[in-house]
Amino acid sequence: MLSKNDFRHYDISAFPIVSIRGSRLPAGYAPQWIVEMEALVANAQPFVFIFIDSAEHPEHEDQKAQVQWLKANKKTLAQVCKGIVAVEPDRARRVLKRAQALALSAAFGLRMSVAPDLGEARVRAQRLLEGNEIADDEE
Repeated sequence: MLSKNDFRHYDISAFPIVSIRGSRLPAGYAPQWIVEMEALVANAQPFVFIFIDSAEHPEHEDQKAQVQWLKANKKTLAQVCKGIVAVEPDRARRVLKRAQALALSAAFGLRMSVAPDLGEARVRAQRLLEGNEIADDEE
């Protein structure tokens, strides 16, 4: 059973929708991030991530630890994580993030989408939880 008290970075209050604000991650966040990821995976219940914003310049060691964890756990994560929806209000950045999402999706086997606002992100997250396909709007 997941406990909100065990999570400092991810907001699980709307589980199975799990959200995070990357801009609020402090330097040195990776060890706690890994603990939270392992708890989400061990819970074995399907969920979807919403990335409300992103960390623009994460510390190299934090980023390295994240990538190592994701590579080592990608199969297990893909079994319970039904997708990721990022929020990006800026149209030009949204197009760029969609291109990045394609590469990440191929590398980690997760469905990804980039929405223009939080409301649309929630709609897409719910569709992913229901097992539906989602398509980003053409821009």
